[in-house]
Amino acid sequence: MKPILSQVSKLDNVKSFDLPLSTCFDRCEYYNISVCYAKNNRRLKYKKKVLKNIRNLKLIRSTKFVKVLTKEILKDNCRKFRFFSSGQIENIDQLIKVLDVCKICKMVKFAIMVNSDIIISQLIQSRYKIPKNANLLLSNYEPNKKTPEFMKNYLIKSNIGVTQTTLKNKLATCEASKVKNGHCGNCEKCYNNKDITFKIHGHALKKIKVS
Repeated sequence: MKPILSQVSKLDNVKSFDLPLSTCFDRCEYYNISVCYAKNNRRLKYKKKVLKNIRNLKLIRSTKFVKVLTKEILKDNCRKFRFFSSGQIENIDQLIKVLDVCKICKMVKFAIMVNSDIIISQLIQSRYKIPKNANLLLSNYEPNKKTPEFMKNYLIKSNIGVTQTTLKNKLATCEASKVKNGHCGNCEKCYNNKDITFKIHGHALKKIKVS
């Protein structure tokens, strides 16, 4: 079987399951102003990586996804795992599949960042119980925007957290994002914390409005 997992160097080579940017660029301001890490990473434009993400999209749309990905994660003996360093789920069915994988792989810590508030709301309405080892986070799709308190309070009742970004070092809670070529080290905030703020770094920062 061809590879489906990726290693994210900036996350200290934690394994991840990624999808094409076609699944998220239409609802993400980071992509529009070219601050998106995945869009700017030349390595993700290599043919092998592009084809892998296309295969992954076909897989998550299929009935084989849970079985195949579970097998790959357990075979790789992962302690931590990330959804998604590139791309996003397209609907609630795919999100539930992801959470079903987490439920089976009980000994693995999962970080799941989703930028669709509609899909998150559908999940809450479905009353699906999120596994304890899965840290589901709603990512703010607008750069340098703090998630409103009412939204945080609504989500936390369903064990869902938030992420946002900032241009200010003092407001960032992710230490790796504050320095050039920063790495996670022993930090596991993405797998445990329910409110994470990343310092914006990379290209086109001047295009972001300071608030």
